[in-house]
Amino acid sequence: MRFLPRFVLIAVFVLFSSGKFFAERTPERTAFIINSTITITGTSFGNISPLGELESVVIPLKRIGRLFMIEAKVDNTTGNFLLDTGAAQLVLNSTYFRKYVSSLGGEGSGITGSTGTIRNVQIKNLDVAGLLYKDQMADVTDLGHIENRRGVKVLGLFGVSMLKGLEMVLDIRHNELRLYRLNKSGIRVSTGKDEFRADVTEKIELYHNVLFVKVKIGGKLLDFCLDTGAESNVLSSYAPKKVLSTITILRRSDLMGAGSGESEVLLANLNDFAINDHPIKGMQAIITSLEALSATYGYPIDGMLGYDFFDKGEISINLVLNELKINLNKTQ
Repeated sequence: MRFLPRFVLIAVFVLFSSGKFFAERTPERTAFIINSTITITGTSFGNISPLGELESVVIPLKRIGRLFMIEAKVDNTTGNFLLDTGAAQLVLNSTYFRKYVSSLGGEGSGITGSTGTIRNVQIKNLDVAGLLYKDQMADVTDLGHIENRRGVKVLGLFGVSMLKGLEMVLDIRHNELRLYRLNKSGIRVSTGKDEFRADVTEKIELYHNVLFVKVKIGGKLLDFCLDTGAESNVLSSYAPKKVLSTITILRRSDLMGAGSGESEVLLANLNDFAINDHPIKGMQAIITSLEALSATYGYPIDGMLGYDFFDKGEISINLVLNELKINLNKTQ
């Protein structure tokens, strides 16, 4: 039996009101943002590795709440891009890139539904801390709602296709993004430098330039996408009963997506969360339907790993070996 989306959260409450799954009534309301803009038709774009001989670079992260920004220059325009591994490719804010010749790229989709019409453009130059991209294709859509919510100018989203041939190490404790150029074997060209020591290693699956990793909750293996543009982890409200029975609801929250849509969701503790059988404690997630996003991917999504996950330590994503590594904080 399928419930209409507006009845999903009510159904979850009723189904598990007698177990660990309960709500703590509180007046607090936190609004979370999931920036991911997915356009499946455009995933063939943006597959150009950065040019030049630069072997590695350390990029300072600008923190806007639970969002990560990096500075980049697009042709003659310099500004902030949201680091968003939930976006398949480079996305530009139409507010600042209206004059480019564009072609229709279809309709985008995010966690709260449609993001509206997407157009495709080609930019001549993109410079990210010395990493150079030439003749790069990009999606163009309206990101004004993100700017209004956070009060900061956002030129666009820096998506997964921009990391081709690189290893990304996200260290939010030190506000650093480290990028390493890789050889064909997935080994850093700058060998012997800044060796990554992993407590947890797991394979990544790529589907339409979206990164998926296996997560275990309540003994069930689930497919979660890695999303640096998400202010919180997300768990599907259609997850198996055995999974939902292990979580503890904390309060209601608001959710904003890459489109203008907004919805009410539940915030919960994930009490039995593990990657490659390694327990990771203190994980929280919002509970909401991921059916619309799954339909857009053409792939069933059980959840998303956002800020609460990336805050657990240094996270390495190798896009040649398709491998996730985690160097957990000492408290883990």
